[in-house]
Amino acid sequence: MEQAYVHLLHLLAGHPEWMLTVVFLAAFLESVAVIGTFVPGSTAMFLAGALTGTGSLSLGWVLAWAIAGAIAGDGISFWLGSRYKSRIVKLWPFSRHPEVLEAGYRFFGKHGAKSVVLARFVGPLRAIVPVVAGMLGMSPLRFYAMNVLSALLWAPAHILPGVVFGASVLLAGAVSFRLVVILALFVVSIWLSYRAAAFLLSHAHAWSNAAGRHLGSWACRHPGPLGRAARRMLDPAAPDATSILVASLIVLVCGALFFGILEDVITGDPITHVDQSVYRFMQSVRTPWGDAVLAGLATLGSTATLAALIVTVALWMVWERRWRTIGYWLAAVVFSQMLIFALQFTMQRAAPNGLMTNAYVFPSNHVAATVIVYGFLAFLLARRVGMLEGLLVGTVTTLVVILVALAGVYFGRYWVSDAIGGAALAYVWVAIVALTAMLRHPQPPPTRRWMPAIVFAVVLASVGVQSGLGMMTAPPGALAPLPLAHVTRQQWTQTVWKQLPCYRSDMGGDRKEPLTLQWVADGESLRRQLRGEGWLEGTDLSAHSLLSLASPDVPATALPVLPKLNNGVPSSLVFMRPGETRNQRDVLRFWPSGYAVGNGTAAVPLWLGSIAHERLVHASWPLNLVRVDKHISSYDSGEKLGGNSGASVVATGTCHGVPVALLASVAQ
Repeated sequence: MEQAYVHLLHLLAGHPEWMLTVVFLAAFLESVAVIGTFVPGSTAMFLAGALTGTGSLSLGWVLAWAIAGAIAGDGISFWLGSRYKSRIVKLWPFSRHPEVLEAGYRFFGKHGAKSVVLARFVGPLRAIVPVVAGMLGMSPLRFYAMNVLSALLWAPAHILPGVVFGASVLLAGAVSFRLVVILALFVVSIWLSYRAAAFLLSHAHAWSNAAGRHLGSWACRHPGPLGRAARRMLDPAAPDATSILVASLIVLVCGALFFGILEDVITGDPITHVDQSVYRFMQSVRTPWGDAVLAGLATLGSTATLAALIVTVALWMVWERRWRTIGYWLAAVVFSQMLIFALQFTMQRAAPNGLMTNAYVFPSNHVAATVIVYGFLAFLLARRVGMLEGLLVGTVTTLVVILVALAGVYFGRYWVSDAIGGAALAYVWVAIVALTAMLRHPQPPPTRRWMPAIVFAVVLASVGVQSGLGMMTAPPGALAPLPLAHVTRQQWTQTVWKQLPCYRSDMGGDRKEPLTLQWVADGESLRRQLRGEGWLEGTDLSAHSLLSLASPDVPATALPVLPKLNNGVPSSLVFMRPGETRNQRDVLRFWPSGYAVGNGTAAVPLWLGSIAHERLVHASWPLNLVRVDKHISSYDSGEKLGGNSGASVVATGTCHGVPVALLASVAQ
């Protein structure tokens, strides 16, 4: 996997003109009338930004070509509107879909000249508004002023997130390619949440109309009580008829999904093998940083956060005097949890993590509770804000559910099928409660545009309190500290040193830089001796050190020193010193070996160390990257380091061609 990723980057880096051509064409075609509907320009911009972040492309050239393509595309659309005017309505697809131009007319009439800028960020209107501007006789000077401004705003907005992602991938890959996997899972979750919410929003009206026609036909053939209820539901005078139909579809689809998963789990369907595969994969990419990040994200669905949101929504509904809504919602929370506990007791399915012996996991009550709280909250907010704000609310709440479920699967709290089953069952409850609320209160509620900000503040406060109380901790799992085996100095120098690895191992055994040092010392003694020889403890990751990555003139020693993994264990001690020039530095990393050397109770930890010579490169403005200079050998650095730092060289040897120096602090 890592080799394929590196090969792709090298291929694109070797032919940057290909990607720059793609950037121009994507920005151009996305802005051309009709064609722009089918061109995924935003995806191409993000990919170009990601390659820029890895140093494969120049940010200046990517921005220039994207801006030029966007200006040219809008210019062509404007020219078509000016040139053909009334004849455009007779051309396909406008002849078959006149509502497309009508939407452009309404948008332009509402916003005037600034609609050229605003439409650039609205997918369905991006390629239509310039045509309408030309048809309505907007002056070319005014249009191109707005066109250039929109391109200057649009290109960075779509490229810079990709740059951040690409740089993050590069930094994560420098530590361990496992972090790239975790980062990719996080970004894909965000992208899927947004696309799912946008897809549902854009198709909800068409689906509800089709479902309404079928339901109306059925109601006409069935004059009984169900038919009368269906006709009332389809009454155009009911403002929430579309929402009621969508909620009804959610009940049917999620109900079918839950019972399908339930049957598969009972019968031992192949989905259980998928559960095993996903769990093994998650355990293979576990790192201490991944544990910390996902433990923090899991607090979005913790009991404390959900309780805070329940109280917030209850007070909100009390203020609006929606007494029945409060009752229905609290009943849904209580009864759904009771049903889930009954199912768990019946199924008695154990958690993947064997240390969680007291938990049954199908369906996941944790995911279900998260869905019920955030799902109902999204329903309440979406009815009280505009369409775009509703899309944002739906995207964020869906993302929270995905991240909470992902964290649970990652830590082995439950299987994938447990998370899907719990989410499906909970969405059924949410849809039923939403249906009840809409039928009881069919009139649109008052607008509350400030309420999402209050909810966001409540979530931040809850997460902050849990962080301050130290509640963001990962559950016990596969990662455990290495035990220290006590050996004598004679055993170390004669046999044990040969059993230790010669190279740092990453990504399941991939050979990295040589481990040229074995040093017996306690941590404080090792720090003191290295400081005396000019070594500095490596710069930690902080806001200041991260900003240095984009500084126009910065020495190599000002950039953060990234820890690296050896068999999944991060480097515990990191030091650096300036090189021969300000663009060079030497980096010294130490990992615990799992051994302690000494006699009796005076055993001292044995560290494995590697020295890397790094050089600062300016691959692509504004990023400063450091890469290992492989032309400078580090094989003989161990013995020289021992002689210069005050530590005694106990012995030297060769491990598979790698010279290894065995050092011990003078006091040991």
